[in-house]
Amino acid sequence: MKIHYFTYQQIDKEKWDNCVLNSCNHLVYVESWYLDIVTQKNWSALILNDYEAVMPLPLKSKFHLTYVQQPIWTQQLGVFFKTPNQNDLVANFIHEIPKKLRLVSINLNEYNFSEKIKLKLKTNLTLNLNTSFDKIQVLFSDNTKRNIKKAFQNNLTIDFGSKDVENFIQYFKQNVPKPISRFHYIALSKIISHSISSDKGFIVLVKYKNIVVAAAFILRSEHRLIYRIGISNKTGKDLKAMFFLIEKLIKKYVNSTILFDFEGSELVGVSRFYKSFGASNTPYFYYKQYNSKLLQLIKKRK
Repeated sequence: MKIHYFTYQQIDKEKWDNCVLNSCNHLVYVESWYLDIVTQKNWSALILNDYEAVMPLPLKSKFHLTYVQQPIWTQQLGVFFKTPNQNDLVANFIHEIPKKLRLVSINLNEYNFSEKIKLKLKTNLTLNLNTSFDKIQVLFSDNTKRNIKKAFQNNLTIDFGSKDVENFIQYFKQNVPKPISRFHYIALSKIISHSISSDKGFIVLVKYKNIVVAAAFILRSEHRLIYRIGISNKTGKDLKAMFFLIEKLIKKYVNSTILFDFEGSELVGVSRFYKSFGASNTPYFYYKQYNSKLLQLIKKRK
């Protein structure tokens, strides 16, 4: 068994994607097209033998130091392999991260636990849709049931067919109070466009009197829906449009092998909202490593 370090130019994208798509812990974030967008093609990798297992290393540079950092729009990365319970393999990958990468700050995935490395638990809420809607609805909180009832009384409509990425981005800009960088918007637009064209994602709109009051972007793979972004304006909040949107999404995919992934959250209010639909915690892991004495010194002085 040999784990090799590959630069971006050395990676065989076809073999990479084949490994990721056939892994037991597949996530769309690790497909090469997604990594290319969120890192601007600035990633390297650790690869076991002939692409038997892989670990992407998204790169950044500052003050002549190259380091590994979790990219935007990406919740989980880590090691991807065909069979679960690979605790020793995860530790081996982590130990093979080149020391020339002066800092490693990265989210691993839910399958990447190892007692041999120091990890921090992070929250991710998911809901299994492999049963009837009636059985899932029992898990809803009383408050969520009331808000869904109110939403249905407001004559809202749902649209799963929008392909208008530009309008979605504009709606996002108008209704997300915390400003983000221009690159965040550019990357998000590319992710949505590629997802729609390759059937790996879709936009959901909720309308009131034919005006959009809530919207979401969903990443899709064979066994997972990732609730990547949800947005609502003031009218939508008053009309309980997000409750309506999520209820409709759940209804659309019940009795399937799909896992509804709310993608978070560490924020108490957001976490409470997701849990109100019956979601439970499927934690993943955060790993940090300093390979620079200077960075270690700066950390100690903080």
